[in-house]
Amino acid sequence: MLRKLLKKFRPPDLDKVAAGLGAFASRHRAAGRALLFAGGFAFVVLLIHREVYSFLTRRGAYNVPDIHAAVAPAWSDRQGEEIVRIDNPGATLFDESLVAKVGKAFEDCAWIKRVTAVERVFPDQLRIRFEYRKPHAAVRCENGYVLVDADAVRLPGVYAEPPACERSARVAGVGGRPPEPGKVWDTPALKAGLKMADYVDATPLLARLKVREINVANHGGRLDPRMSEVTLATSSGVELAWGRTPDTARFGDPSPEEKLENLREVLAAYPDLTGVRRVKIHFRGAKAVEPTEGHAQNRR
Repeated sequence: MLRKLLKKFRPPDLDKVAAGLGAFASRHRAAGRALLFAGGFAFVVLLIHREVYSFLTRRGAYNVPDIHAAVAPAWSDRQGEEIVRIDNPGATLFDESLVAKVGKAFEDCAWIKRVTAVERVFPDQLRIRFEYRKPHAAVRCENGYVLVDADAVRLPGVYAEPPACERSARVAGVGGRPPEPGKVWDTPALKAGLKMADYVDATPLLARLKVREINVANHGGRLDPRMSEVTLATSSGVELAWGRTPDTARFGDPSPEEKLENLREVLAAYPDLTGVRRVKIHFRGAKAVEPTEGHAQNRR
């Protein structure tokens, strides 16, 4: 039985098998080399990438120093840009929290309103773009003038003579100590003064009289509830008693338009307010005008 099976079994023709393998290898030799090359290249790239990343994160040139933003005011330009060079030990350039950290450091500067962009600049810099706070008005205090922006945020510095602001009239009589730079000066008197400064610049009649200061010392009747809450001082030294402010107005108080009409009547009798010391423009009639001493004697 076994002999019969052995006779039927024929060993493979090794020459034919070798010839077939040779033909297959010849046909697919190019593809095999390409596949082997691609796999090897990917492996090498992976190793190189890991080594380069490790090298860069260890290099001092790619480390971020502690950020201390000290930006001077741009009096004539709202936009600013600063470059921070990465050259001291600290957090790495590839730290995901880097952009937020630098942006927050710049926003902590009282001169900066908001940071609009923080960009990585290869190989070792960060570009920060931001918007300055613009001096909106100067506020007279005991030791000089301080500046606030349109949101009543205190800006750095105390000035004997303040720089030009967005509002020509200065505010006085706010009372109390101003807050630290970068903080909101949140007092009703200052808010009333800033609103009045906006109104003065937007009203041609008051602008023509060159109102230079807005005194809010009696805002809310703090000094005397019977007296005008706001007094405007012109460049020629005339005081214009405005009366109450919109936030403290009572029933029967004249409207701003009625006050301006009262002022026009006074100007008709006293051109350019010549010979006038004080005008109560929240009143009407002759009692509203307080002439200077010499002018009053001449009129008798």
